Amino acid sequence: VLEVGPGTGNMTVKLLEKAKKVVACELDTRLVAELQKRVQCTPMQNKLQILIGDVLKTELPFFDVCVANLPYQISSPFVFKLLLHRPFFRCAVLMFQREFAMRLVAKPGDKLYCRLSINTQLLARVDHLMKVGKNNFRPPPKVESSVVRIEPKNPPPPINFQEWDGLVRIA
Repeated sequence: VLEVGPGTGNMTVKLLEKAKKVVACELDTRLVAELQKRVQCTPMQNKLQILIGDVLKTELPFFDVCVANLPYQISSPFVFKLLLHRPFFRCAVLMFQREFAMRLVAKPGDKLYCRLSINTQLLARVDHLMKVGKNNFRPPPKVESSVVRIEPKNPPPPINFQEWDGLVRIA
C-alpha cells in the first residue's frame, strides 16, 4: 500500500494491521518523527517504509493500492502522476476538496465537466464514494471534502497522452 500524507499515522496504523507492507510518503519531517515513534518497537515497524519528500518529485515504488489525504493544491498533478505510473496499480482511494472530486466524476453535459474530467475518465474509472464534512477535521478546514476511488484502465487506451491532452486543451 502506498499512503501519501500519513501525518501522525492514524490511518497508517490501521493499514499496517491489514497490509503486508505500507510505503508512506510525507513531506513534513516533524510528522515523520511522530509516525516513526508511533510504530517503534512494534511488529508494525518492519512493515513500514517512509519516503520523506514531495510526492510529486519522488519516484514512486511498485504499489497495489494507494490511499491519500494530500494537500488540495497538488490534487491534479498527483492524479496524473498516479495515472501515468507503471506498473499499474489496482486502485486508489483519495480524499479531495469536494469541488475537485465532483469535477473528476462529472459526465458530459454536467456543469463541472472539464478537461480534468475528460482526461481522468479516459485513463480510469472514477467513482465518488462519500462526502466528508468539515467537522471531521481538527481544525476544521474552510472547504468540504470527498473521497473518490480511481481504478486505472488496463490496458490503457492506445494513445499518446501528451498529444491527447494538447488536443483537449485547445478544444
